[in-house]
Amino acid sequence: MGDRGAFYALFLAMTSVGLGQAILFATLPPAARDIGLSPFQVSIIFVASATIWMFMSPYWGRRSDVLGRRPVILIGMFGYAASMLLLGGVIELGLRGTLPGLLAYGMMIASRCVFALFGSGAPPASQAYVADRTAIEDRTSGVSMLNAAFGLGQTLGPAAGAGFAAFSVAAPLYFSVALALVSAVVIALYLAEDGPPVPHGSERPRSIRFYDTRVWPFFFLAACLQAVRATTTITLAFFLQDALQLDAQETVRAAGFGFVALAVAGVLTQLLIIQRMRLGSRAMLRGGLLVTLAGFALFIAVGDMVGYLAALALIGAGFGLIRPGTASGASLSVSAEEQGEVAGMTSSVGVVGNIFGPMLGSALYELTPMAPYWLNAGLMALGLVFAYSSDAVRRVRA
Repeated sequence: MGDRGAFYALFLAMTSVGLGQAILFATLPPAARDIGLSPFQVSIIFVASATIWMFMSPYWGRRSDVLGRRPVILIGMFGYAASMLLLGGVIELGLRGTLPGLLAYGMMIASRCVFALFGSGAPPASQAYVADRTAIEDRTSGVSMLNAAFGLGQTLGPAAGAGFAAFSVAAPLYFSVALALVSAVVIALYLAEDGPPVPHGSERPRSIRFYDTRVWPFFFLAACLQAVRATTTITLAFFLQDALQLDAQETVRAAGFGFVALAVAGVLTQLLIIQRMRLGSRAMLRGGLLVTLAGFALFIAVGDMVGYLAALALIGAGFGLIRPGTASGASLSVSAEEQGEVAGMTSSVGVVGNIFGPMLGSALYELTPMAPYWLNAGLMALGLVFAYSSDAVRRVRA
């Protein structure tokens, strides 16, 4: 991107969103349990948000083509901040007993719905902004940096959450609100935009369909990636506890190391390997699927913590290649006037994987602890064959 200030503004915004999401996943479940909610009720909070996100992300992507990228990013950041502020307040009042459990539960769902309704605008509009201002040969690099920012936030989130939790259970959420508002101010000051990508009164391109032959292979791979990622995330702690015969405290420590290995490998891949080697979408998809498949094969074969960490690092590196590969591949396959919409749709199909992956993974885990990882290896093998046989992947610019 030519404007370095705009790049740093977007990087900060996506880092803050990733950090807030990591804080949320660490804070909400134990707080909800203390309020009296069951794990199933907590899962409904996330499912409700993800379902709304699935529909709203393409909508905001299309609106950014008409309103402009900066207004939609700002709507997203303010919506994200409002949702986290509301959630933090509900948690505090629920823990004090001021709000009855059922009312607190309804307000938690409402707060996450605010995030899905409005916060879903920031990621696709940010990606579209990068697509508007990068040459074709720099597109994958620019998109990967946004993904790296989100991953960096997810890596730093648990540490930030643990630090601010010393003040109160909701304090980490309030910190994420402050960071989101700072990001919004930086966006308003440094994100220059001459006008909307589709000028007022001009004819808009026909809406992209999910089955559009130009982009559906990238949507399919994005959904597979998120299903595999969600399945791994939801079962990893249980697997390590059962496979290594750990107690609760040891499990928390081991799972923490595992999640750090996943996140750090992904961020380093996006910040170093992709940027230095200037990989194209096709290479990232094929290479990432191969690396991830190798990681799951190693995970299935080993039986100790060191081996699991090595396997998770490989899996994280593969994720770090596939995610920007799908986003940039879809971006490069459509016109300049369709960038916002395709970015929103790519984000939307990822949520589909987040909804169904954990349910299928949890069900398979009840059969045998290794079953989810065999499923993940199979999906990555299928994706690899698909990435080599798909005409859309083969045609995308190197």
